[in-house]
Amino acid sequence: MLARRHLYASTKSFLIVAVRFALRTWQNHFMSRCAVEKFATLPRPRSDPGSGREGFKDDVPMTQTFDIEALIKLRKQTRAISDALKVQASDYLSTLALLIRPQTFFGEYLQGAQRSSGRETQHHFKELKELYDRIASAEPFKLVNELEVPLNLISTTPELFPLEYDMVLSQSGQTIRITSPVRWVVGFNSFDLAQFRKVIKDPNRSSAELYRYVVHYLVLFYCLSKSPGMSRLFEGLRFPVSFERLKDFGDLPFCVISSPVRSELPDESVIRNSTQIAGNTSFEELVGHENILEMNDEIRQRLLLTIEGL
Repeated sequence: MLARRHLYASTKSFLIVAVRFALRTWQNHFMSRCAVEKFATLPRPRSDPGSGREGFKDDVPMTQTFDIEALIKLRKQTRAISDALKVQASDYLSTLALLIRPQTFFGEYLQGAQRSSGRETQHHFKELKELYDRIASAEPFKLVNELEVPLNLISTTPELFPLEYDMVLSQSGQTIRITSPVRWVVGFNSFDLAQFRKVIKDPNRSSAELYRYVVHYLVLFYCLSKSPGMSRLFEGLRFPVSFERLKDFGDLPFCVISSPVRSELPDESVIRNSTQIAGNTSFEELVGHENILEMNDEIRQRLLLTIEGL
């Protein structure tokens, strides 16, 4: 009888310890999962000339605790998703690159190009020159160079470059460089956007180098903006094209390709803690499992609207 009581007491103690351990394990797992998934949804960035961050709306406030393990996991997911999306967008861009032909618009005004019907090419070149004269002479470029004829385009192969913008933390006033993992700026090969920004800010910059950057991005914008069929193709592929002005580049318009997945920013405290640990002033917007589940099928929605009420 005494042995049975002892066995019962031992079994009861073991069950109590096991239940407490299970509850603690579940609680830790639940809190970690909440830290990963509980990010408020940001609107897709759009042009907002009135803000200090051209091309982006104000951040939606979010509240969450800083969980470094959850952040590391979410960053890994972000990198994997971003890399896959960029490969797909780059493949579409290279396939359609033959449709981005400056010689179609500017003909003999391009160095080495054959002569074409004069009136149409004259019209396109006149519009390009008007854009150049207005944009290149203003801040931050202040170029005195005239638009050269014929135009010497070093590269006409399109490429995707990271879309970056600055965010000022409200409490510390620190400026953080934010990178979008799901949106990219289209530029010609050999004309990296980050290097373009460095050239602009260099007090000893070469005016000839700055001129080449301005001309190449302006020519690309003109060709894409005058090709509405290209924009419709990209939209059908679920990588819509938009034209935006970016901070540090004055009124120069850029072509931006977006993916069908939205990215988002965590609370400012997470950004602040992350940059302090990393010892830098840069942060990448985050994409996770929930963002993929939120993806909309635009064709499905359009068809549903088509038959609504029939």
